[in-house]
Amino acid sequence: MTDDDQLNEIRQWAAGLSPAELQGMLTGILGGGLGRAVPNPPTPAPPAVPEPLPEPVALTVRVDIDGTRPAVWRRLVLHSDLMLDEVHANLQAAFGWQDYHLHRFWPGPTKQIWRGPHFVTEMDIQEGEEGVLESEVRLDQVLRSPGDRLFYTYDFGDGWTHTLRLESTARLDPDSAPAVCVGGRMAGPLEDCGGPDGHNELVEAYLTDPRLAGLDEDQRAWLPPDWDPKDLDLDDVAARLSLVGLSGDELLSMLPAADPSKVGLPEALESLLDLATPAVVSELAELSTQARTDITAQLTSEDLAAIARPYRYLVGLAGDEGIPLTAAGWMKPAYVEGTFRDLGMDDGWIGKGNREDLTPPVAQLRATCQELGLLRKHKGNLVRTRLARGLSSDEEYVGVITARLLHHRDTFVEASMVLFALFTAATGRPDWEHLDRIADIMTSCGLRTGPHGVDSRHCQEWVRPVRFALRLAAGERSLGRTAGRHDYRAVALARAALWPAV
Repeated sequence: MTDDDQLNEIRQWAAGLSPAELQGMLTGILGGGLGRAVPNPPTPAPPAVPEPLPEPVALTVRVDIDGTRPAVWRRLVLHSDLMLDEVHANLQAAFGWQDYHLHRFWPGPTKQIWRGPHFVTEMDIQEGEEGVLESEVRLDQVLRSPGDRLFYTYDFGDGWTHTLRLESTARLDPDSAPAVCVGGRMAGPLEDCGGPDGHNELVEAYLTDPRLAGLDEDQRAWLPPDWDPKDLDLDDVAARLSLVGLSGDELLSMLPAADPSKVGLPEALESLLDLATPAVVSELAELSTQARTDITAQLTSEDLAAIARPYRYLVGLAGDEGIPLTAAGWMKPAYVEGTFRDLGMDDGWIGKGNREDLTPPVAQLRATCQELGLLRKHKGNLVRTRLARGLSSDEEYVGVITARLLHHRDTFVEASMVLFALFTAATGRPDWEHLDRIADIMTSCGLRTGPHGVDSRHCQEWVRPVRFALRLAAGERSLGRTAGRHDYRAVALARAALWPAV
């Protein structure tokens, strides 16, 4: 590489930095003394926009995701009176983005990402920035004549910049949908795959070998099942676009709850539905249908006995006198060891199993019994509750489990528990692999446990009791799996907990 090549590369890199990033870089290079003498980079002037057209028209716009190979694009027919925040929502739907990240519109005709004027979002205003709000700008104020361009960046980390180029205008049919996709190429890129470079690497690997043998195991495991970057289904795009702008109530009214194969969403998700985007509501509706139909899961009397046995055992162990506790609040070793052995928890376990604090399977069973209201502490003992004393059959025990398993005093912790049960019923497995998707759904609803949204590690703590109960129902031990490909007992228990009246 020549000196000129290196210089050009540096210039291209610097051109992609924001004014704040340039200032920070200069300050870091020059240090405290000279850095204070460097003037702040000039702030681009707010974009100037003309008046909207007297009458709305239909705009045919081609949208390309810059830097993708082969090119990922959509041809959209848009109402010209859409506001830019509405255009944002339709672009998300057209490419299958999940709206997890920040976005920004940049006016044309020249492409000046990070260096030129831009429209601000409500979040920008909250951060103290001033400018022209995207929600106050109509599409026909920035795209008016064929050839006009508008730029849209989604996810400032991965840097997905879309170029919108107006191809033609036509008379508007007032009965037409605000946004219609009439063409395109390639499936939308995957979220958080590393921007265009990361996307291109994955696509190249697929086109070379659809089995993706050229990728390492972690990359293959991260990709969705049956991922095909060439697969563009315009019907799916149309379905996503049809949901844009609908309220949660409108979306829910579209769910055919009267159809037994497509029951309504679990009531415990109502707190999330008030915050959910149309895409999330649609996903939850699909999951609910899968949870009811995809796996056969009927419980026999033997299944009920197997599910109830651990709880009946511990309640029976408490008897009339209760289980004595140590000064630290743990069950005494003889009771722990007996539970550990009699319930087969020692299968593959390392350790004596006689100390509750070192034997998580017993500790979790005891905690679950307390959370379900079957046992409580009283004067140094673990005693049966009035509820437990009134139970006599396996069916009654399972009824208590399903009625109380997914309840929590914190609304959003409860929602995460319900989501875990929903994914279990839909997929057949109570696995940790659901955590990332649960965290994504809650993040897309605007919830935060950290700077980047809901952390899957927090979800892990929230759903731990539910996962334990479902795995226990499936006959799994703490080490290894003893159930089949689909854990039908876990599915049946999850369904009964999700829809107790069905």
